[in-house]
Amino acid sequence: MRAFALMLVLGALAACTGPSQVAATPPTVSYRVTGNDIAQAGVNAQQYCARFGRSARFEGLQATTSGNVAVYSCS
Repeated sequence: MRAFALMLVLGALAACTGPSQVAATPPTVSYRVTGNDIAQAGVNAQQYCARFGRSARFEGLQATTSGNVAVYSCS
């Protein structure tokens, strides 16, 4: 049982890492990313757009003073 509880805690911590959402104004969403790694941001964007019955389309990577931001539109 202890091992199961530890796995739950580790899973919750893993879910907290990755791209953080910067803005979401349908039909767009953007995520702060590390470097140029947009893989997880793309997954998150697909899940976000699916709520509206749409697919995410990568619009580009924007450099900001606080890091790179991946921008997606729901189409």
